[in-house]
Amino acid sequence: MNPLRSCLVTVLTLAALGCHGDAVTNSPVIPSAATTWMNAVSDTGQLDIRVVDIPSNAGFFDANFRDALQFPQAIEAGRRHVRVFLSSTDPAITQQTLVDTTYDFVVDQRYGFYVTGFARASQTPAVRATIVPAPAATLGANQFGIRVLNVAPSFAGAVPTLADTTVRPDVFVRRINTLPGGTPDAASVAYLGVSSYVALDTGLYRLEVTATGTTGPAIVQVPLPVGAVGTPTTNPIAGSLVPGTVLTALIVPRSVVGSKAPQGGTPSSKATEVLTRSNDTVTVQSGSITNLVNRGASLSDTTIAKTGTGATTGVKPGDVVLVSGATEPDYNGWQVVMAVADSLSCKPTAPADTRTKCAAANDTATTRFRFRYRIAAAPASPATGTASYRIYTTTTADFTLPYVSFVVDRRPPDTTP
Repeated sequence: MNPLRSCLVTVLTLAALGCHGDAVTNSPVIPSAATTWMNAVSDTGQLDIRVVDIPSNAGFFDANFRDALQFPQAIEAGRRHVRVFLSSTDPAITQQTLVDTTYDFVVDQRYGFYVTGFARASQTPAVRATIVPAPAATLGANQFGIRVLNVAPSFAGAVPTLADTTVRPDVFVRRINTLPGGTPDAASVAYLGVSSYVALDTGLYRLEVTATGTTGPAIVQVPLPVGAVGTPTTNPIAGSLVPGTVLTALIVPRSVVGSKAPQGGTPSSKATEVLTRSNDTVTVQSGSITNLVNRGASLSDTTIAKTGTGATTGVKPGDVVLVSGATEPDYNGWQVVMAVADSLSCKPTAPADTRTKCAAANDTATTRFRFRYRIAAAPASPATGTASYRIYTTTTADFTLPYVSFVVDRRPPDTTP
């Protein structure tokens, strides 16, 4: 047999049997860093952020203003060439480059890649990439870490209105029942400035942004994400309740009015029936509902009266509300809910009032829907005017005012095998 033909027969035979020369191949481990991404450009539409020097899964696509990749994504270590494009189905638009930059990503290190500034040529500061290393934070056994990065060129739209919209902010991270005071956790944070990490005991917290050297009124206030503690069958979710969590809080501007950036998003207002004060604690009552209860097995409770909304306040401890409309300004502004204070009273009054303990059939049971927050001043009580409140959460998308977004620099340790 011809040697070449013999070799060909052998190869075909091996191929037919599914054989190959290297039965087990280990894929090479690619040295990687990790990064989060965010579009903080407030005057344009969606952006695509992509690595262009090598094929890579790293990037952030179709990202609206304030969109962020919250958890770190692997990116190949080394000098990476990254470009930011307008996102569109029109090739003529997608070829427009807003940012063209290179950066040396060190293996096993973590970063944040944030596109900041204004895209419009007439506006300053101009659009750019802000790349911030995320070094390890020193934490105790039951602590989480947080730092602040200011990507807001202006605080236009702040409530209350600021005379100087470029003021450098102080930032206080405080438990929900503690008013700002003492040394801020981040002081006089310039545009694109980043603070050091602070380590705090786990719990319910909110972040308050104020003008430099002041403890209020707040420029903006936002609850920290609480996360979820891990179990033997589910891993934890990063947040202020979960030890080992490390966060970056990004102060973001409002969207430019009339631009292609998302607009609006203001939460609906909820009217208050009354605001009263006892020392520094304010009680908000949004309404009440009165029922006839204990009417026998064949008759359900029946509503005989309502005041205000006649519904729950919609808040829980740790939520942030923006109060307005009170004649006394100390009641207004950003407030954090200390406690939900719903109350029920029966007539005749029963010990440890509950709906089932009202003493007799056809008792009148009145539930008042309330919550409480703290203020530093001592205005008149009860407040006058027509007050209302809007509820703000970590996921609120109100583009009419500055706000705070969060990314996770480090997840807490896994708890599952």
